[in-house]
Amino acid sequence: MLSSGFMPVRTDLLVIGAGPAGAAAGIAAARAGARVCVVDRAVFPRPKPCGDALSNVAAAVIGELGAGERLERAPRAVVRGAVALFPDGTRLTRSYGAEPGYIVPRTALDDLLRRELERAGAEIVEGVKVRRLLREAGRFCGAEGDRFVRRARVVIAADGSGSLAWHALGLAPPRERHQGLAVTAYASGVRYDADAEWSAHYFERFLPTGYGWVFPPVAGLSNVGVYLRSDRYHAKSASLRELFQRFVDAHPARFSAMKLEGPLRTWALPLAGMRPPPAAPGLLTAGDAARLIDPLSGEGIWHALASGRIAGELAAASLGTGDGAALARRHRLRVAREVGWPTALRVGITRAVEVVVTRGLYRSAAVRGLFGWGYRGRAFELSKRTAS
Repeated sequence: MLSSGFMPVRTDLLVIGAGPAGAAAGIAAARAGARVCVVDRAVFPRPKPCGDALSNVAAAVIGELGAGERLERAPRAVVRGAVALFPDGTRLTRSYGAEPGYIVPRTALDDLLRRELERAGAEIVEGVKVRRLLREAGRFCGAEGDRFVRRARVVIAADGSGSLAWHALGLAPPRERHQGLAVTAYASGVRYDADAEWSAHYFERFLPTGYGWVFPPVAGLSNVGVYLRSDRYHAKSASLRELFQRFVDAHPARFSAMKLEGPLRTWALPLAGMRPPPAAPGLLTAGDAARLIDPLSGEGIWHALASGRIAGELAAASLGTGDGAALARRHRLRVAREVGWPTALRVGITRAVEVVVTRGLYRSAAVRGLFGWGYRGRAFELSKRTAS
């Protein structure tokens, strides 16, 4: 039922959320000829709590969406490789070779994707909070919010953790081992030796199924944070902010001159599992709304871009058929097969990492191989330095 006083505007595809998932969905569908409206509660550019890490495969998707040149002009740091650091100073390193990743502040990343969305011909509505999805005759057909009503043949929920799609489908939010938690801040004064272009992941005994991170600086500011799984967090008495401070205190050589340049920000991460993403006739999900975060690394930007593009392509291709149930089935299968299931397999590595860290097993060749697979590495080198 529609709110009185407004004549609903009709479109082919309504995307809720203009982050990486929603932008990818809108770009893909608009370029396939669909009429697209993307609505977001924020006004861009806007900050977003995130680690800001963009893998080389994520950068490749952005290029395929047509925003490669915008990415090259955006404020960013090149990431040449990654290093895993353990409590005794043991380091496992991996070079990314000729295909580096990047650190791109989400303020810049989401805005460049929004601009590409505009160039693709999509309508963008900013500063509007969507409050509920519309449903008629067993099929989702639009959404409404504050002074906003839009009817659509397909709705894509790309509205992050706590998605409206979960509520509309009667799904409980992810909890415990199905959810990650993170806290992050931008900071100046972080010390780098020869690793200013390397992402550092510190595996600590007090961060089971998680890690602390330090990423290469962008314009003098480093993204520093802590990530762990919700069930392990709730088994502790410390808050996320306290765990962040404990991580910083554990490495004075790196952080003694650090100054926070803004508040600590926390957020929830719906982790990938073997369940396909939520979908129903007329309704698809993408990104965090599809529960696709990597349970090992906490990475989500590639998953958002990939699942959003899939949803947009499938939605545009379905417009001539009107078979919403078939579209939902194709979406669940394809997103699960290409994004969700391969990511969910890394849950086992998360459990193994916890044992490795607590028992000090990280020096064995077998464990190096495990980390190599878990972080998509091919050649790890083991070294030992004095713990910072």
